[in-house]
Amino acid sequence: MNQKVDLIYADFNNRDSSGRLRLNTNGTLRNLKEKNIRLVRNMTLKVSDGDLIVEGIVDFSNTEDIWVIEIDSQDIKEVE
Repeated sequence: MNQKVDLIYADFNNRDSSGRLRLNTNGTLRNLKEKNIRLVRNMTLKVSDGDLIVEGIVDFSNTEDIWVIEIDSQDIKEVE
């Protein structure tokens, strides 16, 4: 059985020094609240900006004190 993976908004231009997408924009935070998603380390999420979409693994950046998502840039696809 396949596990459902939630889809949230993320800004693909908002990356940390390790290339992870930051999950701290107003659009992302609003989307998380609307969907009642509580972030936890190692959870799988799909993120999209409306044009691009990718699946990744959530982590917490202790340096920036924010949630981020580790993605593989080669897995980024255009939204169909």
